[in-house]
Amino acid sequence: MSLLTPYRRASQVFGLLMANLHVSVIYESQIYQGVLKSVCLPFLYCHSCPTAAIACPLGVMQHYAAIHSFPFFLVGGLMIVGLLVGRLACGWVCPVGLFQELLYKIKSVKITLPRPFNVLPYTIFIVFIVILPYITAEHWFSKLCPVGTLTAAIPWVLWNPINPATGEPTIAPGTVGLLFAVKLIILGAVLWLFVISKRPFCTYFCPMGVFWSFFNKVSILKMEVDEGCKECDVCWKQCPEDLKIYEDPNARDCIRCLECSDCKHVKVIGSLPVRENEIGLTNLNH
Repeated sequence: MSLLTPYRRASQVFGLLMANLHVSVIYESQIYQGVLKSVCLPFLYCHSCPTAAIACPLGVMQHYAAIHSFPFFLVGGLMIVGLLVGRLACGWVCPVGLFQELLYKIKSVKITLPRPFNVLPYTIFIVFIVILPYITAEHWFSKLCPVGTLTAAIPWVLWNPINPATGEPTIAPGTVGLLFAVKLIILGAVLWLFVISKRPFCTYFCPMGVFWSFFNKVSILKMEVDEGCKECDVCWKQCPEDLKIYEDPNARDCIRCLECSDCKHVKVIGSLPVRENEIGLTNLNH
């Protein structure tokens, strides 16, 4: 375990709490629809979770695709975060990442999934976040998202409280059918992958990670491996994404968890782009 792990865990728990502030759902029995639902945090969660108080950025993207518009403020805000720290939000505040890392600690056969499959999240983003919502006006990623199934669909189906506004059950009898069964199958497969492989959702499925991945090489916060690196693979053993940082310090799959910085040859640096004849990057470790 890295020296940073306890702080990263605390930050991930904080992200989970920030996304789920609607504790009054216990007596209101309704999804929160207040002013905070116009705000997004920079990571994946389900805005239909009973306790969700913030909108999911992927849900907002689908909404704008469905109405044939563009979410300028959302994308602009996410781009600013990406330009500052790259995929740091994936490694430090996304509760889905925390859940994956905890399940991976379960004793089981462990496998390394082939990297060619990491084209999948790009396909999912284009098809389920943009194209299908644009054509059908339906939020298809949200319909099938295993995170939504676990934190929203299952709790609502099991609880199914009486809606105080209508006096009727939240979920009408007979409406839980084939789609819910498909969602459960997807969830089961994904949970199994969480146990046997390192953060597979981030690498192979998450459209939010796809968005952040383009910023790792241009963000102010960067990783660097010095010339003294002996490729001992200490970084690889620490990495939740199963990466060898010396192969590409700012790879798109790197979630900027900074766990590999335990190695003295790995540095966290911060700088704006510079020309060769200008002053180099500033080491943040000193």
